Parts: sequence; C-alpha cells; structure tokens
Amino acid sequence: MIEDEDTTARIATLTGTGHTGEDRDELTREQTGQWLVLSLSSAHFFDMDAGLVTRIPGYHAIEMVTDAGRPIRSIEQCKVGDVGIWTMEPFPHEHDLEFRWHRSSFIVRIVRVVGLERLPGLTKTGCQR
Repeated sequence: MIEDEDTTARIATLTGTGHTGEDRDELTREQTGQWLVLSLSSAHFFDMDAGLVTRIPGYHAIEMVTDAGRPIRSIEQCKVGDVGIWTMEPFPHEHDLEFRWHRSSFIVRIVRVVGLERLPGLTKTGCQR
C-alpha cells in the first residue's frame, strides 16, 4: 500500500458515503465484496459479488471503451506495485469480440469498500449511466 494525502482524498471522493475496510496487496477472483483499485492515473471499482468492473478515469487519463461497467472475465494480474491486467466480457452488440482487456497504470492501493449500494456510475443492472 502506498499511503499519502492524495490517495486518501481520492478514496474519500470516490466512495462518498461508503466506508473502507481492509487493504490487500492483491485482488483475485476468489475475493468477494466491493473493491477500489487505485492506479497512478485512474480508479477501478470491482464488485466481485456482481462480477462487474468499472473504470473512473483520473485527471489526465483518457476515456476508454472499457470504462463502462462490464462483467469480469478474468483477473490476470492486480497487485500493488504492478500494472493491472484483466479481461471483461463484451456487450451483446460486440458480437465480433471474444473479450475486452484492460491494462492499468501501476497500482498504488487496493482497498475494500463497504456500504455502497452499487458501484459509482452504474445502475443496479450494471449498465453505465
């Protein structure tokens, strides 16, 4: 975990009324619950129970087609100090794709989020607002 005022402020802004729980050095498909993965340039919310991931681009980060809430297909690597690599299922209209993949910037913190009804930016059905 890399802890500084900026990271703490980012977590508070992103989680709103949610509370943070334990930190982890690594996130795998075996975890349950909701997790905030902070990279150098963006934040990624993983709802492991719903099987969804969404990306919130940071200040200088560009928007990507993979930002929308998507079903998680695999987590290849999601560890503090490394880049994150995971794959997501395509949306139904993306019938020509087997999967989408994402490679994050270096991950600085992985923290459990408690008390959110849903991931920011997502409706309860998992679609981007």
